[in-house]
Amino acid sequence: MKIGTYNIWNDNRNYERRMDLLIDLINEKKIDVLGLQEVRDEAIVQRIKEECGFKDYFWKRYFYCQEGLAILSNYPMINRWTNWDDTEDIHNSTLMCVHFEMGDQTIAVMNVHLDDVLSTNREIEIVKAVQYMNNKDVNYKFLIGDFNTYPDSKVYRFLTASDSLNGENAEWIDIPEAWCIRKGEKLEPTLDFINNHRWYGQDVLYKPGRFDWIFMDDPYPSDTPKLRHFELIGTELTDGITPSDHYGVVIELEFER
Repeated sequence: MKIGTYNIWNDNRNYERRMDLLIDLINEKKIDVLGLQEVRDEAIVQRIKEECGFKDYFWKRYFYCQEGLAILSNYPMINRWTNWDDTEDIHNSTLMCVHFEMGDQTIAVMNVHLDDVLSTNREIEIVKAVQYMNNKDVNYKFLIGDFNTYPDSKVYRFLTASDSLNGENAEWIDIPEAWCIRKGEKLEPTLDFINNHRWYGQDVLYKPGRFDWIFMDDPYPSDTPKLRHFELIGTELTDGITPSDHYGVVIELEFER
């Protein structure tokens, strides 16, 4: 099963052409479950579903603007939730979770888009995300999305059991990191302020960083799936552009049957 996450940049610059490139890329990579951030409207989600052959999707508009989050899946969804279902107190950070069944396994995937300015907002909502997932009785749990922070942040250290937040603890596995350590490869940035076409000709002083993550909770007592592949997607220019100002992250796992 291939799981992916992609912030697709809700911006008018080359929007239609970028969405064409995005759809071509999804079809090329044959992604099974895909979380999207900065989704302009439901129309683009429906188009991706139809042109890429996904069987189901969940899109929901944020309560404060037209933009939203989406998850597309080759497996029918049996549960759908967002952190703004019943409240507007979400600290500019959005969480979306779905469940689906794959054979006799139940899997929960949470799509995350944390605040891009305040670290305190990110920290409050990532604790809520983990608390929500801790209460889910499923075989496998994944956190994917744009966490809007670097891997030396409190959010990352919290997720990887290196630090606590608000008295809470977590222990999630950074799947791309696990792959790169095994293969002796370098972890590349997913938000590249130097090489991505969005920033051409601009004096940007931010350092490139790996903001887009895929985590898996320790699945014990279920078997740990075999990690078959990891890659960044959307890094190559076509007609001078990429699908987004972020790069997508895709992992491939093999589950025991």
